[in-house]
Amino acid sequence: MNSVLFFSDDLMFSSKIAGAVANSGAQMRCISTMSGLIDQLTATPAAAVIVDLSCAAADPAAVVAAVKKIPGHGKVAAFGAHVQAGKLIAAEAAGCDLVITRGQFNAQVEQVVASLRAD
Repeated sequence: MNSVLFFSDDLMFSSKIAGAVANSGAQMRCISTMSGLIDQLTATPAAAVIVDLSCAAADPAAVVAAVKKIPGHGKVAAFGAHVQAGKLIAAEAAGCDLVITRGQFNAQVEQVVASLRAD
């Protein structure tokens, strides 16, 4: 499990995350659909899944359920705009290992990636 899946349709923001993932010694794959996420997880379990709650297809409950079905699954983190309180609460309720605002994620991306990859 040397990969991190980034569930988002924001390709501009993904480059910053890709750098942090590469610095941690892993590879990142961008996914923008649930079917793509399930296909990737089934092919190779990921060390972590990072969910951008602003992505229209990102349903935290469905993502957590899909990840937990995979033996040896990794952690799930979600981030969203501070004004998306309902989505942040839903991600927490779904069982995400980490839920933070987009600003917090942006400021701490290296630390977040490292903590997600830690056993």
